[in-house]
Amino acid sequence: MASTAMPEQISLRVVVDKEQNRVLYAEAGKDFVDILLSFLTLPLGTIARLVSRDSNMKPCRFGCISSLYESVGNLDPKYLNSETCKQMLLQPRNSMERYNQNLKLNIDDTKPTKYYACGDCLIGEVGSLVSTSKNMKCKCGRDFTHLLIPCKSLLCSPQLSGSDKNASGDAGDLVQNADNTWEGYVKETASFIISDDLSVTPANFNTTLCLLKNLRSECPPEESTMVLSSNKILDLLKSLLISKTALTDSLLRKEHNLVHSETSFKMTDERQGRESIGTTKIKVLMSKSKSKILFAEVEEDFVDQLFSFLTFPIGAVERVLEGNSGLVCVNNLYNSLSNFDSTRHLKSEKMNNMFASLKVAPYFKANNQMLPIDEMNYPSKLSCWGHGAHYLTAGAKFYRFYIDHDVKREVRMCDPKSTIAEEKSGKGYAKGGTTFMVADDLSVKPLSSHDVLSSLLTEFKVPYHELEQRTICIGVQEVLSILKASMVSTSALTIGLKEFLSNNIKEEDETMTESGNITVG
Repeated sequence: MASTAMPEQISLRVVVDKEQNRVLYAEAGKDFVDILLSFLTLPLGTIARLVSRDSNMKPCRFGCISSLYESVGNLDPKYLNSETCKQMLLQPRNSMERYNQNLKLNIDDTKPTKYYACGDCLIGEVGSLVSTSKNMKCKCGRDFTHLLIPCKSLLCSPQLSGSDKNASGDAGDLVQNADNTWEGYVKETASFIISDDLSVTPANFNTTLCLLKNLRSECPPEESTMVLSSNKILDLLKSLLISKTALTDSLLRKEHNLVHSETSFKMTDERQGRESIGTTKIKVLMSKSKSKILFAEVEEDFVDQLFSFLTFPIGAVERVLEGNSGLVCVNNLYNSLSNFDSTRHLKSEKMNNMFASLKVAPYFKANNQMLPIDEMNYPSKLSCWGHGAHYLTAGAKFYRFYIDHDVKREVRMCDPKSTIAEEKSGKGYAKGGTTFMVADDLSVKPLSSHDVLSSLLTEFKVPYHELEQRTICIGVQEVLSILKASMVSTSALTIGLKEFLSNNIKEEDETMTESGNITVG
């Protein structure tokens, strides 16, 4: 009789205040802390997809990110630059996937990156283009159907920064210890204390004394060992988005209905003092009495800003928001990185810098993306060795791994957002020439007068004299504010643009009053 494989599990030591039914803290090693740090590498779109599923806790919403994600799923691909664009937004690549592949419990079900080429061009004398999508046409007109096997050096290379020459050299050094280097983030011997709000601190006397100082109950706390499955890890991911006590809510199965306070939304004082230079304009239709934005009429450049949100690692968002996203547990987890000693606690001395500059995966950045979140780059010089099968390598120093393969071809990566393989990159997701309507919750659809009128009459029930149309200049600060609001509210446009409404253009409102007509498209 065949044996059934047991699901992966990890153990976690927790100290509980039984009187108040709350987790005081947990003591953990590599397995659990690696999982916590992997949360920071998840793209926002991946998080929205994961938390929409059942676990021990009910599915939950991730602010406006869930609405944005769902609207992409409902969008006809003809409004995007290619069919691959929709797939990229619904399954955004994790730029740190190599580090996460050996986690004891990995809840991210995004499929590993694959590489495709045109088989005919590989055989020919001319160098072939390689893509991470097979839904493309080669320059010769044939499909990208030939699957390539990447060597470890290629998988490492996108994690590097600097010039191609230096990147190639660094990758060569890392390849020698690839199995060890890419297994998670912290060392096997490190021990950590995790508070209920997900502050992570290396275990030492000072940490213990702080825990003793913060005890609120006179009853001695109880220690127990909990066995965690994938469902519990998914519970934890949900809890850190909606709760200030993530361990208690996920481990003790305590119902928690915390809703982020939309009135407390605020950018940092430093950002409020900066003058934002608008690079695009959007028209918004507002309810005067409620000061609420109902819809925005936008072009593809603004839609690309919103679609890019889905590709951003949440740790990169924390960086651009200076560790103040409004998600308390995520803030604490991200800011805890400053407590780690890169030589004593982390697998690599470069790990802190990598978390401090998390990037989107290669080719996932839109060409007009305003926010300072970069993408990883493949080395410019790639070669393909073939003898029966084809292998992808990065840089001449890696050829020694494939000395039995006697056919060599130079290849170049191309942007999967294209329909026909091109060497240049930097395309956006939304197709040019399309006018879109964006709701307050960031759901996106092609502009339709019928949809606008139907919503005004049935959903919002806003009389004509209550409507006001304005034009808002959108720059980096406006996009940043919308991004922050999108993670903690269901009214990203109203809340995110509230501080910028005083600088808007009001000609449209005056035109409406004089003409008695509302422009909807």
